[in-house]
Amino acid sequence: MEFSRSELQKCLFSPPSVSSVVKSSHSANVLSRLWRIMADFVVIMAGFVMILTADFSLFDGRWLRIMAGKWLVFILMALAAPSLAQDYPVISADNLDRLTSVKRIDFADWPADISIGWFEPNSAATEFVLFDSEASIHIAAESGRMQSQSYAGGQVFALIDAVYLDGTPFALYLLDGQPFINGRRLATAHRPAGIFRRPNSDLLYVEAINDRGDAFFEIYPNPPTDETVWRPLGSIPHPLNRYAKPALKIGRVDFPVVIASAAAPPSLLVMMYPHSFTIKRGREYQLEQGPAVFGAVNRQATHFAWIDPHSTWLNLLDLHTGENQTVAALHGAYAQYYLLTHNADAVIAVHSDFEPKVVGWHVRTGERFDLGRYRACQRIPDKVTLSEDGAALMIGCDSGLDIWRVVDEAD
Repeated sequence: MEFSRSELQKCLFSPPSVSSVVKSSHSANVLSRLWRIMADFVVIMAGFVMILTADFSLFDGRWLRIMAGKWLVFILMALAAPSLAQDYPVISADNLDRLTSVKRIDFADWPADISIGWFEPNSAATEFVLFDSEASIHIAAESGRMQSQSYAGGQVFALIDAVYLDGTPFALYLLDGQPFINGRRLATAHRPAGIFRRPNSDLLYVEAINDRGDAFFEIYPNPPTDETVWRPLGSIPHPLNRYAKPALKIGRVDFPVVIASAAAPPSLLVMMYPHSFTIKRGREYQLEQGPAVFGAVNRQATHFAWIDPHSTWLNLLDLHTGENQTVAALHGAYAQYYLLTHNADAVIAVHSDFEPKVVGWHVRTGERFDLGRYRACQRIPDKVTLSEDGAALMIGCDSGLDIWRVVDEAD
């Protein structure tokens, strides 16, 4: 049994050694920030010295000399601003206990009628693609800035998915039954279900389904080579189209990874594009505590965190060695979302035990952290994800977005 990405989205339902590592990481982070502040101070003071000693004889009049000095100060401050900005570390087991909500974006504060918590973030989670009830696309910043875009000229369209590529958002949607990306019609007769990108690639991959129900990924160049339509370079068959074994496709695992879970016997078939994106080339893993019904792959696709149908155990499978580790006993507690940190050293669960809370586990020790409650919502979150850089946990629901990051103990 196989589900497409769009169908799955509709069915959303310390030990001393650890503490010492956390303190060491915190101290290093504070020292790094002090060094940056000192460096910025030196740059700014050097600018003032330049102003006091510079020859402004080229400027006629006292006011021109004052304005030249002000502009020089402005330029120096602009150069120093990036290092003065808040730096957030990648979420890991070493700092999991300091993961907390740092920004809540309320849809009620915006002029658009947004009541859907689906979003697509850029790599650093500082900008998001959203859409409202009138089918307008909005680009919102973490700071609250917002700009709107309607590629359909005011016509109602159905947004399917979005993805960021090199800092630019690409929205996939249907207009009058035809698929479009950012105002350009796709030269395809198939039904799109999602849009993806691969690291270090300028290509866009659109998951599509034909009339027979077969799925595949169409490859689109960026920018398009045709002036009127966006033509694909080719397509990749979905590896599970001809999978004869009864299995369930694990949801919320995005291209280029596909995972199928079988119950008899409990096993996983993992396929990764481009090297092992067929059933024959995919790798099969036997699970003693399976089958796996839910889980998450880390950004590097080296590990898979998963749970069994009865939420008895939280497990972590090493996709390189095939070794499975039991992280913690769940005792039947269900969570709507599971996420795995970049280094696969911590697991995060959101909407745990049917409550609006965030919890986490240290993979090596199994220690559990109750991290707190997320923003008030009328229903379970519509989307939860980790940013591509691994430094932000993002939760979206009908009332807005909640952004979690690792903060210093003194903040």
